[in-house]
Amino acid sequence: MTRSSLLLLLSVAFAASPSTTPGSLDPAFEKIPFDRWLSERDPGLFHWSAQLSRPELSFHQRLVSQVQIKLDGRDLETRRGDGRLVFLVQLTGADGIRYQNHGSIELAKLDQNIKAANLEYSQRAFVLPGDYRLAVAILDTATGEHSTKQANFRVPPPPHDPLPGAWRGLPPVEFVGELETPDAWYLPEVHGRLNWSTSPQINIILNVDSKRTQGSELAALLPTLKAIAPLSEHIELLDLARRRAIFQQNGVHDLDWPALKASLGDASTASIDVHSLAERHHDAQFFVSETRRLLRASPEPCILVVLTSPVAFESGEDLAPISQEALPSCHVVYIRYHPPVQSVHPLGRQMGGRGRGSRFGGPMTGDRLRPILPDQLEATLKPLNPKVFDVDTPEQMSKAIAEIEKASR
Repeated sequence: MTRSSLLLLLSVAFAASPSTTPGSLDPAFEKIPFDRWLSERDPGLFHWSAQLSRPELSFHQRLVSQVQIKLDGRDLETRRGDGRLVFLVQLTGADGIRYQNHGSIELAKLDQNIKAANLEYSQRAFVLPGDYRLAVAILDTATGEHSTKQANFRVPPPPHDPLPGAWRGLPPVEFVGELETPDAWYLPEVHGRLNWSTSPQINIILNVDSKRTQGSELAALLPTLKAIAPLSEHIELLDLARRRAIFQQNGVHDLDWPALKASLGDASTASIDVHSLAERHHDAQFFVSETRRLLRASPEPCILVVLTSPVAFESGEDLAPISQEALPSCHVVYIRYHPPVQSVHPLGRQMGGRGRGSRFGGPMTGDRLRPILPDQLEATLKPLNPKVFDVDTPEQMSKAIAEIEKASR
């Protein structure tokens, strides 16, 4: 077994428990003299490193950073057996408020060839610009042996912020746990919400096509939906392939995530019935009719946001544009998200795609290649003169959201 494959096996064994309230203390820290350990000289029992990655903007429109710990597997060879290896992470803001989290691995589950590998642990957190102190400890619960490291770091403000004031009132640090999709995209345990200066008045349509939509698209569109939900009066999720509104919510402040999650599960697992297949050339007109219905029920000033990925229909599709008859004057923002693709380097290396953070709408890494995908959905809204944004990064999504907030003032 290679060193890299060992890292993959070890990574699945960790469990982290995110903080539930800003500034709250993790109960795991109450069982150890953490502050005393930090004041002592480190005994040097482990060969390890700890660092904080450069904060990057996520599709949640918040900066996300990652505490990365790497431990030499040769220090663990003789520790295989009883007990756990615990990783304790503390971030302290300039105001002295502490934010704590921990994760652990059972030492009995260490691979017998652990000496040939580096064991890695990471912990993600949303952070605000400011000065912080990072303190990390490793504890072997079987022997009580421990090691600590500390470092100061600064999170700089973004150079060009199209959403000034949106972070006002957010906790400086919110840890993010490892979750399965779709929770990993939406992050239901993260309770901080962006601050908007306007009252809820926009309508949102999110296309979730059970025949076309992929997870990489929802990894960006769901965090965006969560970010702008406080601005919305009405939200709908449309499944074009089955021509159904699979989720609706009025008077939105916090999205009903359990219901929304269930609708996503139904869309991804349900088969396309015979009637839907027979009427498949009417998918575009279903979108048009649902848009008309929503707009006709909307008072002026009317604002409609469409979140979608490029949609190409089959030959013979009815692409007649929407009729403006009996519709209120409406400002339409059409956000078209282009998921990343991967290309293969001539030497065999993969390029493009995203870093690990993309599972929850996190930062992008590497080269990105935008696929040239046709989109026939935009043309159905042409009579409404939509403001179109082609998006493939969180920064581009920020500009689109800024247009939404501007229109809602």
